[in-house]
Amino acid sequence: MVFLLLAIAATALSLNGLAHSLPPSHWWQLLVSAKVSAPSEALVFYGLLPRIVVALVAGFALGLGGAVFQQILGNQLAEPGLLGVSSGAGLALAASLLYAPALWRSGPEVVALTGAGLALVLVLGVAFGRGMASHTLILAGVVVNLYCGALYALLVLLNHDFLTDLLRWQAGSLQQSGWHGARMLFPQVAIVSAAIFLMQRPIALLSLGVGTAKAFGVSSATMKVLALACASMLAAFVTASFGIIGFIGLAAPALARVLWPQTRARLVPSAVTGAVLLLLADQLVRILSQYAGDIPVGAAAGLLTGPLLVVLALRHRKPSLHYSETVTPSLVKPRPTARLTGALVFLLLVTLILAFFVGQSQTGWHIVMSSDVESALTWRLPRIVAAAGAGACLAISGFILQRSLRNPLASPDLLGIGHGAGLGLAFAIILLPVAGIWSKFAVASIGAIVVLGVVVLLSWRNAFDPERTLLIGVGLGSTTNALLVLVLAGGGPKAAALLSWFSGSTGGVGIDEAIAVCVVAFLALVSGVMGHRWLELSALGDRLAGGLGVLLKTSRALALVTASVGTAAATVVIGPLSFVGLMIPHLVRIAGFRRMADSVIGCALFGALLMVFSDWLGRNIIWPWPMSPGLLAAFIGGPLLLWLIQRSERR
Repeated sequence: MVFLLLAIAATALSLNGLAHSLPPSHWWQLLVSAKVSAPSEALVFYGLLPRIVVALVAGFALGLGGAVFQQILGNQLAEPGLLGVSSGAGLALAASLLYAPALWRSGPEVVALTGAGLALVLVLGVAFGRGMASHTLILAGVVVNLYCGALYALLVLLNHDFLTDLLRWQAGSLQQSGWHGARMLFPQVAIVSAAIFLMQRPIALLSLGVGTAKAFGVSSATMKVLALACASMLAAFVTASFGIIGFIGLAAPALARVLWPQTRARLVPSAVTGAVLLLLADQLVRILSQYAGDIPVGAAAGLLTGPLLVVLALRHRKPSLHYSETVTPSLVKPRPTARLTGALVFLLLVTLILAFFVGQSQTGWHIVMSSDVESALTWRLPRIVAAAGAGACLAISGFILQRSLRNPLASPDLLGIGHGAGLGLAFAIILLPVAGIWSKFAVASIGAIVVLGVVVLLSWRNAFDPERTLLIGVGLGSTTNALLVLVLAGGGPKAAALLSWFSGSTGGVGIDEAIAVCVVAFLALVSGVMGHRWLELSALGDRLAGGLGVLLKTSRALALVTASVGTAAATVVIGPLSFVGLMIPHLVRIAGFRRMADSVIGCALFGALLMVFSDWLGRNIIWPWPMSPGLLAAFIGGPLLLWLIQRSERR
């Protein structure tokens, strides 16, 4: 019924748009003769009709690609952009526009496809070995995705005036001025989709586990590479032509599982759902653009599907996606954690001393002497303390979310807390430009608290079931992120002021805010250590954990609140950072931490160490111009984690 209503709404809006420009009595003659003799006919034939076709084909491709990713990787948060396809395309476009504009003569589509292909090859190269394990592909894909995204953000930050159009491209647009886009996209999607449907049975077997697939004679490594490559190609075709429209690939399979819970075949329902969702979103954009100006369809897709995903998640009664409820398998053998912890403490102390006493000035590199201590206490100490506290907060929050929700892709910004804080700050900067720093922090905090309250309220009635909580969080996060994209794409010069904060900046942080985030980090650390028993038992699944006396509803609520408060505190102080909260827990696990209490401490130390070093490097690497510690954290931690993953795979 819900799908039928969505399809009827999309069809009605499409027909209304056509009828508004050309009477229905002239439609058949226009289609048969294909002769344009009036401006209204030109608008329909070269504008509205190609736009409808492109929306259907692109939505079909993104929905199908998302279904393949989620079945192959066994994770409901997987989507075509997971392996860096979209971010690789964006990075290639930005880099070629700045440093090799001659490449655009061959067409931006070729440049975008090349960037997407290189990102995919890098992921597959890192994850090669041991049958292309799903958890390894996920880790490698997320790292490459974040790394390419960080490089793209850096280029935009340093060359905002030259790359303004790319910000609009990043938000996605399906506006057409002819049939060129449709003629190019349709055969590409048709050929790759046919190949995926021929692999439908092996893909279904892989979703049941590698052992099951091998028992039926399916080569897991070969089939994973082929299926993921085809799904990534679908996303790359859409991204290269129309920009980043990423949320359809994640939402369409999730909605299809809820709308057709008894259907075993997931590919066709997901693809059809994606086509309907994107068409509906684009038609709503077309109508609203008449009153609010140009609205990117990528952002509108998040605004439409986010609330819809939340509503359907509340109605969802049981998970229908086969995935393991255990945490990500260990990549290396356990090591004594006492030495690791001691080494991290030593490195953190050395980094703190380095960040405080060593830096650049007008005379070059210098060491702080007794006469300079007061100045260092004023300008350096708040940034150092804030970086350490924020890094610890995000790392602990990410660890708690991944363990409690049993999903290696869960991250602090997953539940929309960071986006809520960012949205509040965006409105504060654009609507209240003369407001003080405390007023802006207060508005950002309100945004984070509102999102947190909605997540807790909606998840409480479902006992914080992991799958439904994730869907609710993703839905709210997509809505707030879509609003942020709209602000960045249409905010003008004021929106440029937000780019530095969005990439993670400690500039302007006072000692009071720095101490506050450190206090929150300490409380989160204590909460994580005290809840180590529940985190250990949570990996066994709800049924076994409940049988062993764990109060699942209360424990998961406390874990969610702890992670959310830590995320909000860090986000308000230095901005939203995806890498630290998402990747540090995996880095800690690869390093050898196994026991939950030790892992929480290891996350706090790793997060603080990475952020303090990144902040120091950002202050000095291109002095006097500061670089974002959030971006540098991804630059430093990304290659390190990729190297550790590949090293583990070779073992």
